Amino acid sequence: MRLTLNEEEILYILSKIEKKELIKKIRHQLEADQARDKTKKLKSADKATKIRTQRAKIKIQNGMNLLRMENQELTYYAIAKYSGVSYATVKKYVKL
Repeated sequence: MRLTLNEEEILYILSKIEKKELIKKIRHQLEADQARDKTKKLKSADKATKIRTQRAKIKIQNGMNLLRMENQELTYYAIAKYSGVSYATVKKYVKL
């Protein structure tokens, strides 16, 4: 939130509001804004993680299907190689 005031308006407001009360209100507003920003960031991060996970699982499934079509052994290494994801990602999502 941004508020643009000229010097005269600021002096008028300060004369009407006790400084401690003003500081308290400003601090409260800042904390509320920061909490809201964190919530948005967390939701965005969760959404991005879900999308990446789905893409990785699809790649892994496609790699496994290719290996089956070619009658090759399903190993973590082979799946990773064919799917284009890391060995660790395959180990995370595949139970052999």
